[in-house]
Amino acid sequence: MRHRLRAAMSAAFAVTVVMTAACGSDPGPTAPAEPVIDLAKLDTGNLITQPKKYDKAESKELGRAVQAERLANYLPLPSEINPAVKYPAAAVNGAIRPFIDFGSSAMKIRTNAKAADLRAAAPGFLSGYVTTGNSEKSPGLPYELANTVLIFTDDAAAKAAAQALGQADFDAAPSERLHLDKYPDAFVYLDKSYDFNATVRSWYATGRFVIYGYVWDDLMAQTEISDPAALLARVQLGIDVIPGALAKFPAVAPDQLTEQPVDLDGVLGRTLRTVVDDQSERGIPGVYDRHGGLQIFPGDDNAALFEKAGVDRVAFNGGYVFRARDAAGAADIVAERARTSRTFRPADSPANLPNAQCRKYTGPQRFSIAYYCYVTHGRFAGEVAASQLLDAQQRISAQYALFVNAEK
Repeated sequence: MRHRLRAAMSAAFAVTVVMTAACGSDPGPTAPAEPVIDLAKLDTGNLITQPKKYDKAESKELGRAVQAERLANYLPLPSEINPAVKYPAAAVNGAIRPFIDFGSSAMKIRTNAKAADLRAAAPGFLSGYVTTGNSEKSPGLPYELANTVLIFTDDAAAKAAAQALGQADFDAAPSERLHLDKYPDAFVYLDKSYDFNATVRSWYATGRFVIYGYVWDDLMAQTEISDPAALLARVQLGIDVIPGALAKFPAVAPDQLTEQPVDLDGVLGRTLRTVVDDQSERGIPGVYDRHGGLQIFPGDDNAALFEKAGVDRVAFNGGYVFRARDAAGAADIVAERARTSRTFRPADSPANLPNAQCRKYTGPQRFSIAYYCYVTHGRFAGEVAASQLLDAQQRISAQYALFVNAEK
């Protein structure tokens, strides 16, 4: 589904144009001096270096995906639901966020039911967004708390789907019904597929939305000591907090989905575009406000960095683009994101781009992307990743050219 959505975005907007105006203000007096770069001397490989103008969604499929992305700007962060859940989820759990089909990994890794059964149980489903985090940094110890919000065509469709989806998943594996006194309409159950019984799921309708709560406890799984009451208490927190946020969300009528603007302030148009099947791309392209950006970059450190730098837009495509308050704020982002350590060693920057910084991951996590490069231009900061250093260098060079060309 990720590939289908990426293809839909490419097909919907085949015309690439030069942006006619830059977003943002002139850098302040404390902004670092930016070197004069000759774009013709940059090695950008075969990457596109001209920005792209995104218009309205144009297709219902894309419109559904855009509305799911907009949810991120309103949904509480996992740490706002439960202060203990303040660490990023494992990459496999945190990658897929907006989705428009139950075959998405967002649902497949958290449900027992087959995608076809979930589709049949929710005929009014439009799109969804998953927020997720862990209670600990170290693997093997934390519990994961995920809350997925599903958007439906209307209140009645959501109410029917909450029960039908819960029943479909309940029937797909050995499970035991549980009960939330505060929310008797919630469909809640303990997954008993394994001896350790470490997972609770809940489905709860509120207006046009269904909140699907999921808790997995690694420690319970390892010790085989189940505590359903603790799991219930954690999953209830999402139902306590999320409906209030959803009440503020400007949900778009189903017949208006194609009228939504895909981009916000031309920031998505400044993102690097790479190949469709790219292991460094973790999710569906989109653009978010500061709060939505913290769904992708969770944690107190990132929240403090975004506040310090004045981040108001975070966009993702073949890399990340951050729009800061000014050039000094963009420099703050790169200084923090490009920091070296015991697990991140300095790597060679690309030729003829002296304001770029690169680093190599040398830590113990298997299958991690090796190389990361960063650059600023004005109030924008760019970040790319690749498995090969030359690829990362070409990508950050192309990203810099994109920033410059967006101002022509």
